[in-house]
Amino acid sequence: MNSDEEMAIIVLVMDYFYRKIRSASRIPQQVSNFTGRDRMMDLLEGNDRRFVEILLMSKLCFLRLCGLLEQNGVRDTRSLTVKEQVMMFLIIIGHCNSTRWSGYKWSHSTKTVSRHFNNICSHLVRLAPQFIGPPDFDNIPPVIANNPNYFPYFQDCIGAIDGTHIPCIVTANLQLDGRDQFTMLGFYEMR
Repeated sequence: MNSDEEMAIIVLVMDYFYRKIRSASRIPQQVSNFTGRDRMMDLLEGNDRRFVEILLMSKLCFLRLCGLLEQNGVRDTRSLTVKEQVMMFLIIIGHCNSTRWSGYKWSHSTKTVSRHFNNICSHLVRLAPQFIGPPDFDNIPPVIANNPNYFPYFQDCIGAIDGTHIPCIVTANLQLDGRDQFTMLGFYEMR
């Protein structure tokens, strides 16, 4: 055996033992003394205003949402309670946080955070039809019906006040031609 072959064997043996030692003594990545459960209790028992700033809803609304999700199949797991799962979901959604950041803050792996995020999201999607539906077209809101400045213009209008694009013709003296984001010839309203 020449020296190159001996060196290659030594490197392979060292690599084998290095991997063996490294896998035997893994160091946990989440080493915070402040666990996810502690963080949840800190928010629930803390200041109401801070709770709303972080979760973007009141404590009462949060607890009702947790109860509703529990009634519809969300359960505590070995690592997370329903409240922790919902809290983590709301913080990720409300503050555009990543699962990696949430895993760090809640002392859980990104896999755990992702699994529970998807679980809560799928349950909320299933609950959506109970709470979200088309508006009632038969009843005109009193703000519009009782105001002579609005009602004549919105009398026969069916839900197009939400930014829906309505084709219309503007007189030539009020037109400014231009192109919208779809590069279609359009006209801007003069105010």
